[in-house]
Amino acid sequence: MIQKLLQDTETLVHFAIICGLTLLFSYFANLYLKRLIYKKSNIIDSDPTNYVFFKHFATAIIYLFGFGWALLTLPIAKTYGHSLLAGAGVTTLIAGFASQQALSNIVGGIFILIFKPFRVNDYIEFQGKSGRVLEVNLHDTIILDDTQNRIIIPNTLLSNGIITNIKKQP
Repeated sequence: MIQKLLQDTETLVHFAIICGLTLLFSYFANLYLKRLIYKKSNIIDSDPTNYVFFKHFATAIIYLFGFGWALLTLPIAKTYGHSLLAGAGVTTLIAGFASQQALSNIVGGIFILIFKPFRVNDYIEFQGKSGRVLEVNLHDTIILDDTQNRIIIPNTLLSNGIITNIKKQP
């Protein structure tokens, strides 16, 4: 089956073009959204935290649709699609148990983004570490301490711990 796929150059070219366009579109969308965030964060009373989350979410959606579309061009994906879907349930169960910590960080990140105990550019203290919040994403929060070290804190710890927001942005 793989030999047949390798001999079908037209399908491989379509696959490569779609993957390339996906990467290119994602790059330009990410660049555009980054500039938009920069402009919005310079406006008074604008919180860039939600914009950064949206940027990551939009990039993930672009990758999901682009690479999913590319896979649909391959005949092997169509042939084994039913088998893959049947095994998806079992794989999801296994992946759920294996990624409990990652899922916990994602849920913690969502709670941080919804309830906003702090925002980007706030100065916070957590478990003896303090610094300015650089980024809040679904997995972790990145702060910059006074010596310019980047401290990466998993969101699970932040959502279960005590955070001191020293300089809260208005």
